[in-house]
Amino acid sequence: MDAVRILIAGAVASVLFLVLDAALGMLGGLVGTRLFGLPASQPDPSKIRLGLVFEIINGLMLAAIYAVIQPALVGGAWTKGILYGLIVWGPRVVMWAFSTYMMTSMPPVQIGINVVTGLVEMLIICSAIAAIY
Repeated sequence: MDAVRILIAGAVASVLFLVLDAALGMLGGLVGTRLFGLPASQPDPSKIRLGLVFEIINGLMLAAIYAVIQPALVGGAWTKGILYGLIVWGPRVVMWAFSTYMMTSMPPVQIGINVVTGLVEMLIICSAIAAIY
């Protein structure tokens, strides 16, 4: 494992997390309010700071995990990135969706929007990690 490449890939993934969370969150909110009549909501400002720290840690963790498992993935960098994105999407997004559906009153449409935007986010971030590493 090359620590420098892990740190670079992790830093890029962290920035992508921040940018994509904002962009896809706004897009998902727009789709939810315009197409499905869901109420618009704003995140709590105190949670935003904690979210920034979490995204940085998450990006570094994803890059480190990729460095460990990438020899077992088939194909070139982009194929490995897509496969890794699908692998990460399952536990990170799909499991969140199931537990959120069971434990909250969040509308299923809103959960579905998050599942789709989460897939896009994971494919982009994991492909970038694979391309760098």
